[in-house]
Amino acid sequence: MLELIEGPLKALGAARSDADIVRAVGQAAIRFGFRSAYLVDYAARAAAAPRVLDTEPARRAWWSSPLAGDLRPAPRDLARTVGSSGIVRYDAGRFGPGAERLRAACAANDLVDVTAVPIREGGELAGIVGYCGAPQRDPQHELGLQLVAYSAFAHLRAARLSTPEERAVALTPREREVMQLSAAGLTSVEIAAQLGVSARTVNQHVDNVADKLGTRNRAHTVAEIVRRGLL
Repeated sequence: MLELIEGPLKALGAARSDADIVRAVGQAAIRFGFRSAYLVDYAARAAAAPRVLDTEPARRAWWSSPLAGDLRPAPRDLARTVGSSGIVRYDAGRFGPGAERLRAACAANDLVDVTAVPIREGGELAGIVGYCGAPQRDPQHELGLQLVAYSAFAHLRAARLSTPEERAVALTPREREVMQLSAAGLTSVEIAAQLGVSARTVNQHVDNVADKLGTRNRAHTVAEIVRRGLL
């Protein structure tokens, strides 16, 4: 998996604008077999709609249309439907009776088959990265999609996060080792076998790093480490 995410994560690390972030997410989408991707940032909303960044220029006007609002329910409503898996898959089955117009518009914009990664912050849904298409995936690929998605959002928030306290975070040599292997896509059991420790010890190291960074899950933790250049 490392060969799929290394380029996009490096591009995100060097990103200096929203356009750079969009290009990096689009690069990851194509590497994983998707056609395009988009980001919905709920935390950026004011009184109007949330901010949307899209890798497909021809689709950007779509997000200001009334129909697009049906695909952007309120974060609180959406949070109740995504579950805890971290990945949500949408297909034509989500269009019920009477939704023919919406389905046709989504088909015209390649938004029927979507794999969505919810971004959680402070216990609430802060955004979504949607990958358009329906390629074959396995658990490692899904982890890679999450890593790129969380990293993208971490960089979107970078302007308000770069504080002296943040830069002071330091990892122990073993924590760094565990997180490097996590970033390469290894599971806790695989990391434990490689380092000669128990999976429980590996999970404890991951939890310790998450406590230091204030992150919510393993994907978020790896993405934040990459963003801060701690590996």
